[in-house]
Amino acid sequence: MTAAFPALERRGEARFAIPITPDLAVGPPGHAYLFGGATLALALEVAAVATGRPVVQGALQFVSFTPLGAVLALDVETLQAGRTLAQVRVTGSLEGRILFHAGVVLGEREGFAPQQWVAALVVPPPEACPPCTDLPPQDANAHFLAGIEVREAGAAAAVPGRTLLWLHRRDDAPIGVASLAMFADFIPVALGRASGQAGGGNSLDNAMRMVRTAPAGWCLADMTVSAAHGGFAQGAVSLWDERGNLLATGSQSLLMKG
Repeated sequence: MTAAFPALERRGEARFAIPITPDLAVGPPGHAYLFGGATLALALEVAAVATGRPVVQGALQFVSFTPLGAVLALDVETLQAGRTLAQVRVTGSLEGRILFHAGVVLGEREGFAPQQWVAALVVPPPEACPPCTDLPPQDANAHFLAGIEVREAGAAAAVPGRTLLWLHRRDDAPIGVASLAMFADFIPVALGRASGQAGGGNSLDNAMRMVRTAPAGWCLADMTVSAAHGGFAQGAVSLWDERGNLLATGSQSLLMKG
């Protein structure tokens, strides 16, 4: 059990399991499955628990969906652990069938002051922004999106390929690694708007690079879908707190919906 995932069970030094419940699920009617951002969040969470180190970066590749109701097994393999960094591989499986694998870098170096060289785009505060109304319809048993308040973040979203959303967890959980991994996976919404195809596409991978965490509150997701070719699209996201602190960056490739 962890603060981010109370149902997570530790079954050994480097082995974990969690049931996929409706609050972790998304998907269209008739097809509910573990939200991709929650998948990356789980991989980062178990890597941090197994090593006792903070997350620096993680990249996950999907092999298949994790269905609602499944008990997902997560295994952490330490590839290298030095004084500053640890590199691990996390594998998610269901009854021996691999569903995803991730590479995660963890660690921290003392003696370096925080620095930031970029600034958040100036947008209206979340309380002045209207709710998002074009999220894809969900299966009756897929409740993840119901736990996230989503608001539009200003006229800059009219720039081709760019979407800005304010995101807030309704349970008021801190904006930690798990929350950021989930927020980073709103890129399919940006793809749907850019392409005109509702839902956008299915994530083939999720990657996130951590900067810092933040207390509970709103997070600005500044997303850009740069291009698409051969039925595949590429997107990136920067995640900011309300004070303009950069929290994390992310990226993914998507299989476009036909």
